[in-house]
Amino acid sequence: MDPRLERLRRGQGPLYVATFLFEHTGRYYGSRLERACLQGLREGLEALGLPPEGPLTFLPYRDSNGVVVPRPGESLTQAIYRLDTERVRNSFALLAPLYHTQYDGGISFEVGYAAGIGLPVVVLLSNFFRYKHDRIAEPQRLQPLLELLADEVLCEGDFPFSGLDPDPQAYRELIEAAFERVERRVREAVRELVLHYPGQRAVPDPPVRPGHVFLEFGGGEYEYQMVLAEGAARELEALGWRVEIARRYEADSAEGLRAGAEQDFRNALTSEVVVTFGDGPDMNPESAGLQGYLRALGREVVLYCSSATRLYTGPEYDMRRNLMLTHSADRMVTRLADLTEAVGSPRS
Repeated sequence: MDPRLERLRRGQGPLYVATFLFEHTGRYYGSRLERACLQGLREGLEALGLPPEGPLTFLPYRDSNGVVVPRPGESLTQAIYRLDTERVRNSFALLAPLYHTQYDGGISFEVGYAAGIGLPVVVLLSNFFRYKHDRIAEPQRLQPLLELLADEVLCEGDFPFSGLDPDPQAYRELIEAAFERVERRVREAVRELVLHYPGQRAVPDPPVRPGHVFLEFGGGEYEYQMVLAEGAARELEALGWRVEIARRYEADSAEGLRAGAEQDFRNALTSEVVVTFGDGPDMNPESAGLQGYLRALGREVVLYCSSATRLYTGPEYDMRRNLMLTHSADRMVTRLADLTEAVGSPRS
């Protein structure tokens, strides 16, 4: 028996249900997905003759914020980051719901972190749209770097775009039916994962190229990303760095987009330092996913985020980006002018 399957059965390595935490709908959705996961896990274990003996799921926020005890000199958010990353490392697998026009940066980080450990990553998409690149004929279900990090992608966003019944009760029933369909699909996928568990896979960990820095500023999806990246590259080259910039969105075909993502991934993985870009309503999900992967491997990451506003609930949570992104970076800068100092000179 795979040791992670045995730890799952004993309640020592539950399935990690990544969750959008900042508002009620995300927490509600997460609790429903957890219910589906529990059903699938129990069905799979019982089919294998392995009765569960402990908790089968880990739900962030509920299972971290409410129980974590900071160590001396550690803030509450640092303690939550420590606990959540420990839970990912010990988990059976990770379920990551991605939705809205801006995917959650924290969940995207967890996708990358789990992939960087070699755990099975199941991405659940519930948007009713796909992404259409100006120069690519085929719509894309998921951004290319995230596609590379996922082992399985469940597409469950079907919902009528027109011809809806105006009756309020009928509309609520239609929404509930969509939730139930998602739960069934998640339950089935998790059950199959238990029955055919692939185990923890080997993770590519190539040697680092001394003197190389990689700028993951979103891959050129937006023009301003390249303007900022090229300006930063000139400053870093003046220090003696060999600089590469993520350029996957310069592709003009689906094959080229995937090849560009693979090249960006290889360049990041073999660079001495990687700079990620955190600007926007939330951090670019591909950049966040890559940061998670690099952190799992212990690579050096500098996060650049120039936001003049912060996520604020009080002294216990006051930060420019999701706590997973903030605490996983080795250093964070808020001005491009400070980037060269944060990166420093080539190490060799």
